[in-house]
Amino acid sequence: MNILENKRVVALSAVFALAFGGLAYYGYGRMNDFSAAKSELEQINNRVLDFEQDEFPPTEATRKTVKAASKKVADVLKEVKADFASYAVKCHGDGKQISSVDFTNQVRGAIDDLAHQASEKGCTVSPSAADLGMASYKNAAATAEEVPYRSFQLKAAKRVADIIIDSGSPLLDKVYCAPLPDAKLRKKNADFPLSMEVAFIAKRAQVEEGKTPVSVLPEVLNRLVADKDFFYKVTGVWVVANDVNLPGIDAYQAPTQDPNQGDDLNTESSASAAEEVRRVAVRKTGSPDETVRVHLNLQVLYFNPNTSKK
Repeated sequence: MNILENKRVVALSAVFALAFGGLAYYGYGRMNDFSAAKSELEQINNRVLDFEQDEFPPTEATRKTVKAASKKVADVLKEVKADFASYAVKCHGDGKQISSVDFTNQVRGAIDDLAHQASEKGCTVSPSAADLGMASYKNAAATAEEVPYRSFQLKAAKRVADIIIDSGSPLLDKVYCAPLPDAKLRKKNADFPLSMEVAFIAKRAQVEEGKTPVSVLPEVLNRLVADKDFFYKVTGVWVVANDVNLPGIDAYQAPTQDPNQGDDLNTESSASAAEEVRRVAVRKTGSPDETVRVHLNLQVLYFNPNTSKK
């Protein structure tokens, strides 16, 4: 091989080497792209599998279900806000500022009205309930800062007493209004609870002519929960029976007649004998006249006009 042919071979070798290097470089680059694409496809596939196994897969049906549920929640929230707005109206009243003297007059008027209503309904009001938990304000003025809250609490306590008397309780035994929450809490929160307690006697059933007997305690609780002006929360119920000594079981008496022997219809004594054998059970407890003493712990929400209207 001469020098020219040798140079040609070297040159061709160089060309093939460059070509191979180019193909190898191109193929390596495409292999990286392929690997990346394969990894992304596997991730997408895994997400699809997760969606299929999910309790709420992202399908059109799920989207419609979630949309309908969201609308229902929004409607309920709107209704709740409307209810709260109606309760807030009772808290804010007519917007007029009342003085300490005005509040004292409110307390005296409520006490007189309670006594008149109880007299009409035949309900006895104990001294610890007669002042509606506001004894300290009958003759002493409240501070200007606490007047709005105490006025609302007085109205709420009066409503509770009215419900108890109207439901047929023979005795309203106690009404207690707790101290107001801290001043910072009253100014900061959109709503906060005012606590109170009541005690009364409840009959097992209040019987009215021509009507179905109604138990006093369920009637009181139902009317408190359904009240449209005050948002009451019953936080505690304590019931004690007044008649704690229940009668014992009657002594056992053996049958006076063989149960396998029929009655002799030809004798005059057969009817009386059968009646004597087949005695009807006598009620020992559960009389409508039975009474219990009920103690209720209550909270009524006060909606702050400065924050709840924002």
